[in-house]
Amino acid sequence: MTDAKAVVFLVHGEDDYAAAQFVHSLLDKMGDPGMAEMNTSRLEGNYDLETLRSACYAMPFLAERRLVIALNAGRRFGRDDERGKFTALLDSLPLTTALVLLEDKRLDLDERGKEVRKPHWLIKWAEGAGTRAFIKVVGLPKGPELAKWILTYAKSQGGEVERPAAARMAELFNEEPRAAAGEVDKLLAYVNFARPVGVEDVDLLAAFYGPRADFFKLIDFIAARNGRSAMGELRRLLDEQDGIALFFSLVGHFRLLVQARSVIENGGSETSVEKELGVHPFRAKKMTAQARTLTQRDLNHIYRRLLEYDLSIKTGQMEAELALETLVTALAAPAR
Repeated sequence: MTDAKAVVFLVHGEDDYAAAQFVHSLLDKMGDPGMAEMNTSRLEGNYDLETLRSACYAMPFLAERRLVIALNAGRRFGRDDERGKFTALLDSLPLTTALVLLEDKRLDLDERGKEVRKPHWLIKWAEGAGTRAFIKVVGLPKGPELAKWILTYAKSQGGEVERPAAARMAELFNEEPRAAAGEVDKLLAYVNFARPVGVEDVDLLAAFYGPRADFFKLIDFIAARNGRSAMGELRRLLDEQDGIALFFSLVGHFRLLVQARSVIENGGSETSVEKELGVHPFRAKKMTAQARTLTQRDLNHIYRRLLEYDLSIKTGQMEAELALETLVTALAAPAR
């Protein structure tokens, strides 16, 4: 489809960056940034059909067109009793309006990434609307294509990822490509945009972050005594890591937190923690923040409990996963 005369732009897929770039390209065509912003409406959350109609029928101010951006309208108006009213509105939009329908999932694929047998009703409408509608798919790639996407995305953010590192990330996040952008952002911040991200950087962060789970969040939830969130994070971690490996990572981490707390109580800083414990700056930053939320008494208590479970695991009295679940339940329980 061509977008030359389009009134409705259906943009669907998980690539938030590509979707944002597309919207920016439409804004650029509107000329002066100040006037473009004045003639732009964004609808998200709990908006209704009348709100959408009012935004679409407002006349542009000193410009040829207004831009209306509606998030996940396909879900909001997907019920049988609303579809007809919604598509009727789409059919009647004036040429002075450009309506962007941003859908954060591929409408032509199911949950398993397979092509749907029956075309989505919104795609069906757009395909039948001729030049009034323009369809753009912004699904995230996988495998080698994901590695290329990572290189391009990093460059767009003002940083650089080495090709082997991009390949490693594509391997780690192939099943969750949407997480790749967030991982690139973390890695670029981690190297402070001062050098390219290498494989060793990816592997370091991968030890603490998975596609869905976050090792440091687990510690934060334990410290906050948020049992429900801590158990949820633990289960996600166990889906991605071996239970024994995760348990001993936890033991090692709390051993260092005990030492980090001692450094802080003696007037040390984040840099002191990094130097005295010999850990990477990234980990030193996380550990310093966590050590400040837990007292030395709390840390010593947790570490003793870990050592008790360590003995139970090594002597075959308890499985690592059960030890972790029991431990997290006890440590994250509300204080009495």
